[in-house]
Amino acid sequence: MIPKVFAVVLNWNGTEDSRKCIESLLHSTYSNLHIVIVDNSSTDDSPYLLAKEFPDIELIQAERNGGYAYGMNLGAKYALELGADFVIYVNNDVIVTPTFLEPMLELARSRNEIGIVSSKVLYTEKPDIIYCAGAKVSYLRCGGVAEYQGRGKDECANEIRETTLAEGCLLLIKKSIFEKIGFMEEKYFMYLEDVDYAERVRAHFKIMYTNKSIIYHKSGAGKSWAEYSPLYYYYYTRNRLWYFADKNFFYRLYVIIFSLLNSMAKFFILAKTYLVQNENERIKSSIKSLWKGFLEGTFLILNLSKAKTQAL
Repeated sequence: MIPKVFAVVLNWNGTEDSRKCIESLLHSTYSNLHIVIVDNSSTDDSPYLLAKEFPDIELIQAERNGGYAYGMNLGAKYALELGADFVIYVNNDVIVTPTFLEPMLELARSRNEIGIVSSKVLYTEKPDIIYCAGAKVSYLRCGGVAEYQGRGKDECANEIRETTLAEGCLLLIKKSIFEKIGFMEEKYFMYLEDVDYAERVRAHFKIMYTNKSIIYHKSGAGKSWAEYSPLYYYYYTRNRLWYFADKNFFYRLYVIIFSLLNSMAKFFILAKTYLVQNENERIKSSIKSLWKGFLEGTFLILNLSKAKTQAL
């Protein structure tokens, strides 16, 4: 019997993106692929429209918007209850190719120690350019780094290899991972939960990348700092500090300094854009979100340092 696979599509006010993602999954050549839509408490009519358009697909309505991990975990728990052997976490702005799944499954099933597999991800708008081809956890850059980003799709990353991170836009997760280590940490809301999960996974399993699986990603966060959303600025800045808060004193200090310099660089770009565009409310909100995230993250990391010192 071929493995039963569930793809969890997370929707939040994203009818058009979710529709395209689901339609691409429905064109998959893999015969035992099932889809579940999780609506993260949308404020528009997207869950109604998706339920009407795809009546044969289960739609789970979350009671609240608990973020990326919260919604994905809801879908994974549903899938496992229905006997899933593998669960795919997929962003709703992803479009898969018809044969994306078979090479991922072939690799995942080749060795028991392989727990997560990721694809070669290309930009939807620039399908000849790599969004990521595997990813890594970088302690120098204090977070996850997409590998080969901006390179031509055929010029590199044309091999199967082990990585330290599976970029969160699409990852195939083996059932045994959920049984061994559980689900993604929900405290982050969005950003860095994939880095946190990868660290826990690597203690027991391998994370792999295959170039034989191709998908396309819209990359909704923006293409320059001036285009990033206020949500990105708050959560990514805060979560970087949160994730590394339990590391040793000197590295925590490095993370604070790195985050401060990074935030200052982003602030100058945002401030310049704000002055040029003259009272742009999104830019103004992004600046506030950036410093709010930095202050909250720094407050937590310093409090943990104080608590550890008092415990000694």
